[in-house]
Amino acid sequence: MKGIAVRETTQVSAVISRSTKDLLDRYVEESGMKKTRVIEDALSYHLRALDEIPAEFMIPPRVVLTRESAERVLGELESTAEPTPALRALMKADDQ
Repeated sequence: MKGIAVRETTQVSAVISRSTKDLLDRYVEESGMKKTRVIEDALSYHLRALDEIPAEFMIPPRVVLTRESAERVLGELESTAEPTPALRALMKADDQ
């Protein structure tokens, strides 16, 4: 095959969440791309980003909390406390 780079391939196996599989299936259906291509592209982009972007700027796709921390977060979300001056300033700066 002249002009086409042929790469050696291998097979990997991974367990993923149902919601991730559903997103993958929907994307493949809508885009017409093959699952293999979508997964390889996504993994390649992710691994390249890990090499190129400083770790402190990476945002994890999941946040894992202890039960105690989760209860504190839930309490804050359910709180009816007024916004702090710092939060108000932050939100106002975002409008400008």
